[in-house]
Amino acid sequence: MKKKILALAAIIITIFTASNLTYTPQLTVRGTENIETVNPSELLNAVADEAKTDNLIERITDFASKFLGRKYVWGATGPKSFDCSGFTSYVFKNQGIELPRTSRMQYTQGETVSRSDLRAGDLMFFSSPRSGKGRVGHVAIVVSVNPDDNSLTFIHASSSKGISYQKFPDGGYYSRHYIGAKRVIDSDMVA
Repeated sequence: MKKKILALAAIIITIFTASNLTYTPQLTVRGTENIETVNPSELLNAVADEAKTDNLIERITDFASKFLGRKYVWGATGPKSFDCSGFTSYVFKNQGIELPRTSRMQYTQGETVSRSDLRAGDLMFFSSPRSGKGRVGHVAIVVSVNPDDNSLTFIHASSSKGISYQKFPDGGYYSRHYIGAKRVIDSDMVA
């Protein structure tokens, strides 16, 4: 809803600006929960930042897909083979975002995101046989979210399949071992 309001407000401000019409320096947006007054230039900046963030996320997910089918090798950091955190750190580093080397350390980065608020570019964390139940031992990158059923697809370095896509929830291994998610991409990185 917020994206639609921001997009509509940007269009309205653009029309006013292009037609040399006069508008007040404040814009009031009425929602079901509250009324928010926003400066139009701040609104345009927010829309521009969101577009830049979306572009960065697309570059990350596109770059990650170039490695589909590469082998999983524990401790490998690419580009011929990867382990899970070697893959995520390699992909993000390509876009200038430094992540720690291990999945456990990557879990300490960014902002915690609830399962229902995941978006492409977020990192998902799971336990693994090596890490033990309830401890981070695997990481993946969200590449798409289906808003109809809140399912998603992530890309990761799977010990059995190498770099591959995985649906989530899967009703199996990944659903049972999911620990949480982090957002390491924010608008400050692209401003």
